[in-house]
Amino acid sequence: MRIPRPVFLTVFGFVLCVASSVRAAATVDDAILHLKVQTTLLEKCGTDALGIRIDVAGPAVVLSGAVDRPETKAGAKAAAAGVAGVGSVDDRITVGNGPATRTREASAKAKANLDDSLLEAHVMARLLGQVGENAFRIGVHARGGVVTLRGEAPTAAIHATAVATAKATKGVVRVVDELKPPKPNA
Repeated sequence: MRIPRPVFLTVFGFVLCVASSVRAAATVDDAILHLKVQTTLLEKCGTDALGIRIDVAGPAVVLSGAVDRPETKAGAKAAAAGVAGVGSVDDRITVGNGPATRTREASAKAKANLDDSLLEAHVMARLLGQVGENAFRIGVHARGGVVTLRGEAPTAAIHATAVATAKATKGVVRVVDELKPPKPNA
């Protein structure tokens, strides 16, 4: 006996819906277990636990990522294993380059960028004072105290003044002169 096409699709659609519901329920259960493990780790290990990645597949939990303190790594597996519903814990956590380290590095980078931007602004302000509107033809880039001047200097005197002004600015370690020389009169 052959099943009529619309009935097959309806039956097939129903089977797909049931399969999706089962997968969704397993995903919801995994999500709930994930949240329970995450909450426990944060309560027991504090903000260092923010560097721990938690993967849940049924009762199996895998902890990975990086933490700053060895005691966080040591206590994380036991803390996760103590959560109701966790059957096994695979500890792949590394020590070093955890959240606090990354925060310090990001803070240091932000401070360096701020310092560079301030130095650029100081040099440009001094250039405006020395060469006037000709300063707008000069690009100023700073990195770690090294200032690079780019663009055009309309005269040799303005070129020399721009370089000297940049060198004399507080905080400048070295000046890289990439200014184009003045164009010769034709």
